[in-house]
Amino acid sequence: MARPVRKKQQYIAQNVDMIRSAAYEDLSGNAVKLLILMQTHWRMYEPIAYSVSEAQKRIGCCRGKAHEAFKELESHGFIKLMLEGHFSKQLARKWRLTFREFNDHKPTDEWRNWSPEN
Repeated sequence: MARPVRKKQQYIAQNVDMIRSAAYEDLSGNAVKLLILMQTHWRMYEPIAYSVSEAQKRIGCCRGKAHEAFKELESHGFIKLMLEGHFSKQLARKWRLTFREFNDHKPTDEWRNWSPEN
């Protein structure tokens, strides 16, 4: 009898220093959820295409709250805009995670420099 083929499971690991940081602790629940969802799309050589509409559906919030979650993540240094989107052409903004490698460059970790006064 043949063994069943098991699909390789994927995991998201978080840096404990990042989770304990003032920047992370200041995030809203929607922003934390969006950050986790964005990580499922991370690739070393491609920015993450993620729209406010997709965030709204996946988080389960209104459009305004989804937009705020992106702004929070950006202002706290967890994501950086790489390419502006275009709503009428249905092109999502493209982002990079500052705490993950990108295009063979080490993480920039802007979140480390965040303070409540920012």
